[in-house]
Amino acid sequence: MVLSTMALAETKRMARAHSAAVHSLAIDNVEHRYMLSAGADISIQLYDLNSFEQTPTCARQVAPTSQIAANAASTHTSLISSIAWYPLDKGMFTTSSFDHTLRVWDAQSMAEACQFDLDSRVLSHCMSVTGEHALIATTNESAYIRLCDLRSGSSAQTLLAHHSGSMAAAWSPKQPFVLASGGIDGALCMWDIRRADSQLCSFGHSADSKAGPSESSNNSSSAIGGSIGSVLFTGDGDRVISMASSGKVSVWNTASPENPLVECQLDAPKRGKVPSGARQMALTTATTRRTADYEMLFCPSGDNSIAAIDIAKGKQVISLDSHFAPVLCTTWRPEHLELYSGGADGNVLVWCPPAAEELSEDQKKIRQDTWSDSDNAEEHT
Repeated sequence: MVLSTMALAETKRMARAHSAAVHSLAIDNVEHRYMLSAGADISIQLYDLNSFEQTPTCARQVAPTSQIAANAASTHTSLISSIAWYPLDKGMFTTSSFDHTLRVWDAQSMAEACQFDLDSRVLSHCMSVTGEHALIATTNESAYIRLCDLRSGSSAQTLLAHHSGSMAAAWSPKQPFVLASGGIDGALCMWDIRRADSQLCSFGHSADSKAGPSESSNNSSSAIGGSIGSVLFTGDGDRVISMASSGKVSVWNTASPENPLVECQLDAPKRGKVPSGARQMALTTATTRRTADYEMLFCPSGDNSIAAIDIAKGKQVISLDSHFAPVLCTTWRPEHLELYSGGADGNVLVWCPPAAEELSEDQKKIRQDTWSDSDNAEEHT
């Protein structure tokens, strides 16, 4: 089980590019080569993960190839809560922010193409990977999830979703018009945006339950474990994964939403203040040849670590710990066995199984010299 050996990469590292917390990471869906990062310093960084420089320790260092600086003429004016590539090509990406806007950017020129003013702090946003429509779902502190249409450049639809606001949403990868959302009220709901009565179900309730947001939250918050900070679909579209503020991770079957398939309660944070708000999980792809159909979920634990969970068993397999402040986001690089994480310490780290790393001769020599120095130091103590 190669993924259970994940560790901080020895041969690859990310140059520090942010001066404050990194809230969101995104890798393009076309080549899985280009990564975006954004956060509290309101800058946007673009990395080519295949382009690097050798450091004195012979590690390959990946630095941003371009950026939108915090003092740029056209940029966000407050914390960037999430960033995402346009799913069908790498020529465009989107960002959402506490400055009440959703913005669309040209990835070639790193210039703003358009923006949507949403009258509330935008906590996250997401786009459908199917390409059937160009709607962007945005979550915020109001009772409504707003759908913005890239084609028309206007807000196309609103869903009365969660009275206390919503922090996370995800489109189904198989059913283009089905959306899952997680609320600050603790409710986890699924919607078909084509229907007048758009709510399909509230997880933790019977399949035919049509409870409104206030009714759903009465029992969901305790059952699911508090406000929902992260939601995603599995690759087959048949399951939804939620992570609550209590650290409870639940896997749900979309066809039978009454009870979770499996649950995993993360350990209480070891140190530091648990960050509030959305946290970005990452799931390995079940069809990836090198992961042998093994689905591992990587999620911020609420402290400086990342929990790796086998979602078939609901069991935490390992904990990854190298950040100096709480981890806020993770993203998986398909076919490369690489996990990237961003934290409140402003760092972006890369993780992989040691067996997947190929050391150059110079790197092997430096490692041997380091071991020799350590042995000599022990002999003289």
